[in-house]
This record gives sequence, structure tokens and C-alpha cells, in this order.
Amino acid sequence: MSSLSLSGKTALITGAGRGIGAAAARLFAASGARVVLLGRGSEALERLARELNSGRSEPVALAFPGDVSLEATFPDVFAAAEKSLGPIDIVLNCAGLVELAPLAETSVESWDRIISVNLRGSFLACREMFRQAARTKRPGCVVNLSSLGGIRGTEKFPGTASYVVSKHGVVGLTEIAAVEGKPLGVRVNCVAPGAVDTEMLRQAAPFLKTQLKPEDLAQTLLYLCDDRQSGKISGTIVEIFSNE
Repeated sequence: MSSLSLSGKTALITGAGRGIGAAAARLFAASGARVVLLGRGSEALERLARELNSGRSEPVALAFPGDVSLEATFPDVFAAAEKSLGPIDIVLNCAGLVELAPLAETSVESWDRIISVNLRGSFLACREMFRQAARTKRPGCVVNLSSLGGIRGTEKFPGTASYVVSKHGVVGLTEIAAVEGKPLGVRVNCVAPGAVDTEMLRQAAPFLKTQLKPEDLAQTLLYLCDDRQSGKISGTIVEIFSNE
């Protein structure tokens, strides 16, 4: 048995062009996984794929530009993954978007955009994984990315209504998906971090200071996807607070 914890696995990572998604892609590839990089920034995805494939006899990374909010994206990316790298075993829903505005000034268009990326995208990815599992009897693992903003009783910040609602939805999605995934052999968990030092945080909330890095979050994602360590865990929401 390989000492690499994800050897032989293929992981689909949304939002892979930057931040937590990119950090997870690097760690998962280093841990033996083949990785499918899904996101809207084709240049960043291609650059990361070249980095991960460099020096290898066979490619381990596939860049797949696409929009997670579109229903057609996931059948297409699952098919492309199977053709190039193998069937998808792991889904990491790291794609995320935030737009700041007071609730009274939030447009329907902005609201729908945030919900579509943060919540609908996670739903579509989970659904495609479930459909694959029902068809092939192949087990799998999904990890959704929420936020402490999506946890009851945590501090909320003005101007983040659509983001907070979307992240609460991700928690609810995880809990019901874990129930429905059990007979299919699909584990579903969720990570809900506080502030993470990403470009999105610096743009949306520069007043929040943190030493928590995307690489730190990637370690938790790896744990939840490693059957040797967490194969009995499903339906769990992992809340991550900084120790600063």
C-alpha cells in the first residue's frame, strides 16, 4: 500500500485557481491524488496544472475552466475527468464569492449571483457525485466549504447578508447530503473557517486580520478526504477558529 494518503484517488476541486482551492490542489497532488481544477480563471488554472504536472512522467492535473453555477458544468467535468485522469472519488467545493452591500441596498442580481456560486454550485457538485455513485456503485467523499459566518451564534458583519445566507445553506446542504449519501457510500462533511488570509478576504474585509493560511485549511480538507483517517466520519461541520 502506498504511503501517500490519497494514492489512486481523483479529486475535483472547485475554485482551484486561487486561495484555499489552489492550496488544496497542491497538497492533494503531493499526497498522491490526481486533481481536476475547476474555476472561471482559465489562465490561473492552466498555470497551476503546469506546475503540478512539471517533472512527472504522467499528468496528475487537468485544468477545466467552467462556472460552478451552471448545471451543465458538472456532467461535463465528470466526463472529462474520467477520460483524462479517472473517475472522480473526491469533491472539494471551494468556489466562493462575496459582494458587500447593506441588506437594503443589495440588488436581486447580486443576491442571486452569490447564492448561485456559493450554494447552488455546491449542490450541483454533490448531486453529480451522488448520480455517479448510484450508477457505478463507486464510493466517494464530498467536503463543502462554509464559513463561521454560516454558523449560528457567531459574529456577523454588516454588508454580508447574501454571503452569510449562502454559507448557512451550505451547512444545511451538508447535513442532508450526508443522510442521503450514506446508502450510496458517499461521505459528506463541511469545513467552516473564520477569516483566512486570501485575496477574497483582503478585498472584502481588509479590517479582519488573521494568520490562518489557505495551506492550514488544506490540511483539514485532506484529513476529511483520507479514508484511513476519517473513513467513518460524515455529516460533520468542522468549525475552525484562529488561536490568535
